[in-house]
Amino acid sequence: MNGAALCHTLRRAMRLKDAQALVDRCFAGVPEGAARLYEPGDPRFADRPSAVWLEYRWYVHERGLAEIFLKWGRVPPEQSPDTEASVLRVHLIGDSSGLVARARGLIEGGTPAPERILGLFGDDGVGRDCVSFGPTSVTVEQWVRSGPRELLEAERFQSLSQVLAEPDSTPEERHEAVQRLSAEHSERVVAALLGLLQERSSIMALRVLSEWGVVEAREPLRRALAALDPENTADLWALTALDRRLEAWDFMIRGRSPPPVT
Repeated sequence: MNGAALCHTLRRAMRLKDAQALVDRCFAGVPEGAARLYEPGDPRFADRPSAVWLEYRWYVHERGLAEIFLKWGRVPPEQSPDTEASVLRVHLIGDSSGLVARARGLIEGGTPAPERILGLFGDDGVGRDCVSFGPTSVTVEQWVRSGPRELLEAERFQSLSQVLAEPDSTPEERHEAVQRLSAEHSERVVAALLGLLQERSSIMALRVLSEWGVVEAREPLRRALAALDPENTADLWALTALDRRLEAWDFMIRGRSPPPVT
């Protein structure tokens, strides 16, 4: 039985527990590569400045991840299960037709709806299927671009790499340089981003490398977490989520590796 056949169709707004149960059914039997990140259950994030609670999960299969993202109002934690889920989103990263099929089960029976992100930022190149169940938005995002990617011109690559290496560059300049470099998914860009992380932390670089499954980024990420002010709960959440994503990649890679010779 495929993932879609396991899924239950809902035609009304979903409470959090409904959305969680739907994910459970659609991804039944698929291993999770890292522990779930359920914000109300972690006291470190009790004071995170936000109007919403969040939950992340990371399912792994073949050469891909399905990163599940749930959002609902920041009610007292004990009220969360019966609170309406405002967003259920799946980020499909890497390559797994099985995860694609499972994720598509989440949107069966929903009403086609415009993706809110497109209304804010325009077309960012990510493939999206978005439906609604009442006010609950459910989106499947595919973060894989088909076909070869063009290399940046040598002069352009050197210019952007220099921004990362320049000690006096600002965080904003480095952020923009990382964004522009990430248009080219290549070994030289990976090396440039890892080189940046050896000198200073960059959430943008960590985000890109975690999307690409570069598990070598986990060491500098862990250093950034260790150096972080515990009061900075916004960055603590972001870095913890990226660390779990890299943990899931590592789980997947180790699962594909041949057993050691004894």
